[in-house]
Amino acid sequence: MKRRIAVAALAFAAIAATGELCAQQAPPRDLWPQAVTAAREGDFDMAAKRSVELVTTGKTYGITSYPQYAASAAGLASHSEKNVELARWATTMAAQLDGASPAVAFSQADRAGRRQAWGEAVPLVMRGFTRMLGDYRSSLLSRADLLLVAAIAIVLVAILLAIALFIRYGRAMAHDFREMLSTRFTGGSVTVLAFALLFLPVFLWLGPMWLLFYWLAIFFPYANVAERIAVAVLLILVALLPVVVDYTATRVSGVDSPVVMAAISSANQAYQPEALRRMQELIAIVPDHPVLHLFAGNMQNFEGNDDQAQQHYNRAVELRRGYAGAHVNLGNLLFMNNEFQAAMTEYGKAQAADPKLASAFYNHSVASGETYKFDQQTAMLENARKANRAFVERLTRTPPPQKVVMYSPSIDEAWDVTAELAKRPAARALFGNYAVFDLTRSAVNPLTIGALVSLVLALLLWLRRRTKGLANACIKCGRTFCPRCKSARESTTYCTQCIHIYLKRDGVSIDTKRKKLEEVTGHQHGMIRRNKVFATFLPGSAQMMEGRIVAGIVGGFFFSLFLAMAILVGRLAPALGPAADVAQMLVRIAAIVLAVIVWLVLALPVYRRRSVA
Repeated sequence: MKRRIAVAALAFAAIAATGELCAQQAPPRDLWPQAVTAAREGDFDMAAKRSVELVTTGKTYGITSYPQYAASAAGLASHSEKNVELARWATTMAAQLDGASPAVAFSQADRAGRRQAWGEAVPLVMRGFTRMLGDYRSSLLSRADLLLVAAIAIVLVAILLAIALFIRYGRAMAHDFREMLSTRFTGGSVTVLAFALLFLPVFLWLGPMWLLFYWLAIFFPYANVAERIAVAVLLILVALLPVVVDYTATRVSGVDSPVVMAAISSANQAYQPEALRRMQELIAIVPDHPVLHLFAGNMQNFEGNDDQAQQHYNRAVELRRGYAGAHVNLGNLLFMNNEFQAAMTEYGKAQAADPKLASAFYNHSVASGETYKFDQQTAMLENARKANRAFVERLTRTPPPQKVVMYSPSIDEAWDVTAELAKRPAARALFGNYAVFDLTRSAVNPLTIGALVSLVLALLLWLRRRTKGLANACIKCGRTFCPRCKSARESTTYCTQCIHIYLKRDGVSIDTKRKKLEEVTGHQHGMIRRNKVFATFLPGSAQMMEGRIVAGIVGGFFFSLFLAMAILVGRLAPALGPAADVAQMLVRIAAIVLAVIVWLVLALPVYRRRSVA
């Protein structure tokens, strides 16, 4: 009996000593500056000691990575290359603090680039891009950057198509304008007015985009089927661009909001030093939101402030009765204090509130094992598998730093909360950069309205004009004609003279044939020269002018995409970060090379064209 009492006393003393040790542990925000200071002063033993304390403390609090500290360590290594020991220590710490950080890989690539070790730098850049796919913030910003350059490419392709249609059908449209105006006006003013009508938005003091929409609309009836489809698709895409860009801008600005930052930190168990402070500022002005209190509790938990975390979880339960996630985290706090029975009570409340919450059953099974209730442990683990098998298998493959799993609201839920807070005047008073996406307000903009109106106008003009007949231009000499100028039974691609010379081969005088041949030769040579010039400076436009609309649009899009990428890389979000010079350089080089390849593929066939009179 005495032996049992002694063993119990020793166990109690060990638990008390452990609790005292935990209470004496400094928070991660204090340990990292101490480690850096010691390393800068050359005391690497103390730096290593503080680093071990940081990692050990993080595991105690459920932290698996330190993205900001890892980036800081990588930056320290990059700027301390002359101090070999400091650079080595910083490099080692960067890998330990966050081994999956894209910023660390890009920083290491920059160091290798400064040493001209490109065989080492290129794989590091590729590793950084691979890591970006697994990092929520970097992945979101990368997609935003790609979408923005794609939007620029789409607008440029629409401009090229409008110019190509103007060159292909401008003379025919002017002919129809002259025919329509001739019933009201006479003399040379008809030609002047017809030319002016081709540029009507300019004379109405409208912007260049309205001229683009105008051309796409009035040339729609003259275009062939492929060109009409291209016009309709591009107008729809241009109409959607402002809405998509507005939504993307909202995501870019919102990814660093306190709620989303806390959600990413909590979901990845990644320590963000500023997350707690910003969440506390937000709760001070929005104290009645349960999700905010749950996030604040998680951030306090990462700091080792169990009492403050428990207060936030209790407040979350008060604001939302039956908040299963808050009960799970309350149970975790009790579990970490060895109050297993009380923890299982909280897990039971979470299970009653949400029978599909796998973490409640999983944590309950762990607590049951600690109290030697193995039958209950097996049953709870099976319930966790039924609720979310993938969740349990993932924990089996990669055990969490703590025995129990913290509940965190999803990042999508954090976005919803951010959008909700953006509509509250109190929150906007403090966080004025809160962005909210409103589809109705976003769609009401000149670009979207103009593109949709142009599409409707194009369809109406096509339905109206196709019954009356349209003017055309001779493919040989370029002369325009309309149904009033020649018989409808004759060819619609040749003028009357070319029909008699090239098709019917009637008895035409030698002088007439000679003049016509000169006219045809001049027209054909002019088209070849024109297409070569456009192919040189506007790749894809020559194919559009030749009627190869698919090749022109696809080629023009990719050339514009690569060109915009080469110019704008590192200047948008930026997704690669400020310390990614080698990565940005490689992206720029790759984009330029691809743009040159596309230019050669589009331009060389045009340069080989020979006129056939």
